[in-house]
Amino acid sequence: MKIDMRSIYTFSPVPHEGALPTGGDIYYECDCGKIVSSVSFLKAVCDCGNVTGGQGSVTVNEPARVKPLRGKLR
Repeated sequence: MKIDMRSIYTFSPVPHEGALPTGGDIYYECDCGKIVSSVSFLKAVCDCGNVTGGQGSVTVNEPARVKPLRGKLR
């Protein structure tokens, strides 16, 4: 089941240099348009497979294609 995270959260960009930030309120938006939590405990993957997560961790194959966002419940 795929959930559109934009229907649950309001997102704002997170400035960063170097490594991608992580945290309970940090999400990664892949350039394919999908959003995955930076500490996903549920199995999650973006449409192109660049961002995959589960068991509290996320793997990003190409960090240059990812934009970190801060999410707040609507």
